[in-house]
Amino acid sequence: MKPTYRERQELRRQFPDDVDRMLRCLKEAGFTATDDEAVGAWAEYSDDRFAGWLELPESDATLRVILLKHLPSARSQAAWRITVVGAPDGIGDPVIPLASELFEQMGWKVGDELSIERVDPDTLLLRRI
Repeated sequence: MKPTYRERQELRRQFPDDVDRMLRCLKEAGFTATDDEAVGAWAEYSDDRFAGWLELPESDATLRVILLKHLPSARSQAAWRITVVGAPDGIGDPVIPLASELFEQMGWKVGDELSIERVDPDTLLLRRI
């Protein structure tokens, strides 16, 4: 259940180091969030796992991925645009470079298999399998 404003303020007071780290992780990736948004995102994540307030993961990258999935402002960010480039050797298949921020935001890891689906003539949908 989503905590009320008063409950989020209390969580901020109880876990100031966690909130500061969440905000720093987001800022390092170019995202801004208020204390209240960060607390709300982590509280939602914790609640999804039937917990009051989970301990933060050791990895900043993991924390960032979790927060971006639960921050309302991050969910509504503009669409990413990518450009296909020629094969590095000049004879192989073209390459689609993905920004590391996009990779993190999607929760993908090196080695993940992706499916490609044509949604309309101008749009392809990439999905982790």
